[in-house]
Amino acid sequence: MNKENYNNKSSKLLGVLYVVLVIVAGVGIVWKMVDIQWVHGDDWRARAKEREASMRTEPAQRGDIYSSDGKILATTVPVCDLYLDLYNTIQTDKDGKTIYDKNNTPRETGPIVDSNFTKYLDSVCEMLAEAVPTHSADYYRDRINAGRAATPQSRCLMVQRAIPYSVWRDICRVPGWGRGVVKHVDGESVIRQVRAHIYGNMAENVIGFRNSWESRSYTGLEGYYDSILRGRDGVYNCRRLTRGMWLPDPPTDGSRVSSEHYAGEDSIVYDTTVVQRKIDGHDIISTIDTRYQDVAESALRKALTTYGGRSGCAVLMEMSTGYVLACSNLAYDTVSHGFREMPDRNIAVSDIYEPGSTFKTVVMATLLADNTIGLDTTMMVQVGTRTVPGSGKVVHDDHILKGRDSLSVKEVLEQSSNVGMSNLAWQYYRNRRDTLVEMVKKIFPYDVLHVDVAAPEIKSKIPNLNRSNDDLMRFSFGYVTSVNAMQVLTFYNAIGNNGRMVKPLFCRGFVENGKIVEVRPVVLREKVFSREVLDKIKSMLLGVTDHGTAWRAMKGVTYGIAGKTGTAYATYPNRAGDYNASFAGYFPAENPKYSCIVILKRTPVFGGQAATVFRTIADGVVAMDKELNSGAAIDRSDDTAIVRKPVLRNGNSTTLRNAYRQLDMNRMLPKNAPYWVTYFDGDDSTEAGYRQLVATEGLVPDCTGMTVKDAIELLHSQGLKAKFSGYGKVTSQNPRPNAKCNKGNTVFLTLR
Repeated sequence: MNKENYNNKSSKLLGVLYVVLVIVAGVGIVWKMVDIQWVHGDDWRARAKEREASMRTEPAQRGDIYSSDGKILATTVPVCDLYLDLYNTIQTDKDGKTIYDKNNTPRETGPIVDSNFTKYLDSVCEMLAEAVPTHSADYYRDRINAGRAATPQSRCLMVQRAIPYSVWRDICRVPGWGRGVVKHVDGESVIRQVRAHIYGNMAENVIGFRNSWESRSYTGLEGYYDSILRGRDGVYNCRRLTRGMWLPDPPTDGSRVSSEHYAGEDSIVYDTTVVQRKIDGHDIISTIDTRYQDVAESALRKALTTYGGRSGCAVLMEMSTGYVLACSNLAYDTVSHGFREMPDRNIAVSDIYEPGSTFKTVVMATLLADNTIGLDTTMMVQVGTRTVPGSGKVVHDDHILKGRDSLSVKEVLEQSSNVGMSNLAWQYYRNRRDTLVEMVKKIFPYDVLHVDVAAPEIKSKIPNLNRSNDDLMRFSFGYVTSVNAMQVLTFYNAIGNNGRMVKPLFCRGFVENGKIVEVRPVVLREKVFSREVLDKIKSMLLGVTDHGTAWRAMKGVTYGIAGKTGTAYATYPNRAGDYNASFAGYFPAENPKYSCIVILKRTPVFGGQAATVFRTIADGVVAMDKELNSGAAIDRSDDTAIVRKPVLRNGNSTTLRNAYRQLDMNRMLPKNAPYWVTYFDGDDSTEAGYRQLVATEGLVPDCTGMTVKDAIELLHSQGLKAKFSGYGKVTSQNPRPNAKCNKGNTVFLTLR
């Protein structure tokens, strides 16, 4: 075969082979098309739909929490998690030598160069410490420096979660730091929506804390009413467009489904644009009144700071409804070195403690209610010391009144005699101990109250008095039993409420469709005491503040406070200076409207100091309550009657008359009153009222209770100079009133 024929034959063979390959490829393509379109078409179309279409969730807006006086306590705001890229290194050439810029400065590679990092680190840390008081600037400085010095350097250091958006934005604007602030982590933006407490740390345990960053559960009102506040997320069928954008995907047949059609349905309906309609959460209205809350919190914090202590609570309740108007729970924070509301420290609801002498009222009411005893409040009882039968332990009173060795039953409670209470318990119940416990359970709310804030309520400890004589004795004055503050307050509230026991409530209602759905008061027991027992107990509690253990704290109160002091050892073995001091009661005494309890825990002071806090809270509430300040304190039935509490105790009559004219209390001051007057409380022989203030030459006049204008005028009239500090009325002066002085001396006035 010649060469030409060979080439022709080879060319034909290659042509045939090419045609065969084209036919095979074509058949394969056609087969694949058939396979994709018809054989596995449904499967591929489903995969494409899953990729390009999806059900997207639109989060519901969580409802706000309002105070009873119309202020927002909690709402949803944007916050940011602060992450920093701390990588930084010095640039080198291929030989490993440092590269310098035109200013002969080593060239750095990294988002935050060393010069800017060092220069502005303190400023950033101070901004963070101010935004998050639980951590100090030193904490953030150490944390960031550690991330910078690590090997390798941290590229995404979590510095602090949930800082305000404004603070995060300011850090981004710090010179040289903007590139180092990480904007996205794992594809998610660091900006998110969280709950914010508008009034900061005020009543935070009532409002509620989030349990963790990953969890959607809360404590407080946020947790208890979560289903109302949370609402329901919307779910929609959407289709993905370019750049990751998603738009609602309408039904293929062009029909539309009204979202109202699914307004009441929880089930998800597919193949429509609307799968589940979004329903925003409802707002709720708490019982907290920010005015009263501020008074209670300030008084409690001042007492804990002044006297010392680990923690404390102050709760103010509206008597007829059980609405809690103020609830402050303060504990010592080792970071900020102050007292504040700490997460999971709802002291009033969750902490149980031995109440001490505030529990004596419970036992005394039981004794008075026991018809088998027929106890007379005038009966005399031995006080002072007593040995517990069978144990040799000694019960003693902390104070002996003028050497007396016996008190009446009424005085036993008023003077808070441990020995008197234990003698009564031993005399009437040593052979009926179970009866005593059962009768106490009938009048005291030992059962868990299930208050409407998410906080653990530990079951109260009910003692077994048959165990020892010592337990019977100690139970009578508030030991060997453990309760929480809300239970004690509920009991005292029932006394002031004429025996009607209501449940404490923290929510007044919630807003639905523009209307307020009210949370109605809950009556636990319609009648706890008989009228006879109630009158006796009320008289005793009024005696406590009038001439009993709380008389010093309540001196000068004109609207009336009734209650009981309590002091109990906080730890075992008993250590002096480590007490739980408390006071529980109600006011105004004659026509009660509010009940209140104050507890100072692990403090060196007694119940009398807790009574002082109670007095401060009560004074503030009465001053702000328009109903109590509407002139009801004046006896209109008698033209000569005067108001119980004058605005100013000392001053010139012109100033006083103008003040009383503004308050429609013109009868307070007689028309012929002298220029300088002082208020006299009255005694058995002399009626209360204003009389002439006599300033004796050579003695410092009494300026307490005056305005600073009147005080300076009075001092100048005596040839004395005056300096003052503060604002308000004169509360103290130096030298003291009636001290010897010479003309030209200076008197220092303290105003409050």
